[in-house]
Amino acid sequence: MATRTIGAYSIRRCTADDAATVASLAARLFAEAYGPTHPEPELSRYLARSFPVDGIREAIADDSVTMLVAEDSTGNAIAYAYLRASPEPPAGVTGQRVFEIVRFYVDGSWQGRGVGAALMEECFDDAKRRGADVIWLQVWKEAPWAVGFYEKMGFSVVGSAFFYFGEQVGHDHVMARAVSR
Repeated sequence: MATRTIGAYSIRRCTADDAATVASLAARLFAEAYGPTHPEPELSRYLARSFPVDGIREAIADDSVTMLVAEDSTGNAIAYAYLRASPEPPAGVTGQRVFEIVRFYVDGSWQGRGVGAALMEECFDDAKRRGADVIWLQVWKEAPWAVGFYEKMGFSVVGSAFFYFGEQVGHDHVMARAVSR
């Protein structure tokens, strides 16, 4: 995928050189979104486990993964998406070639400005190019803004799953949608 410029931001596929930037952005956006409800010290442990630079670099290098980053006009990362082939999707997700959006975050100051929709469309295009017929994700039930965004993007609830955060157990929706061919 070539860089796609849309007004005041652009979207492109990540390279290994982006690993530190994406790891930092990912940890910051997760903490901003969930820090108030997912307290320390487990928050720091979760961030360290979930967003290590080497782990992000390995994911970027994996042929089954597409990691995208959106940047503002000065090159600052403002959003990212992590998409991969999903050979064993959860119950409720059916298809011949299924893909998962593992992570999808947009900086709060950029939400509502089209960045999320454009980034999601890039995910759909990538999944379609790679032969997917279904794409799914997991989202916290108690995040109505996120659930609403995914519904606007054509996803519907097809099941549920747990999200383990230390001793805290969250209840997530599993949402899916067909990939248009």
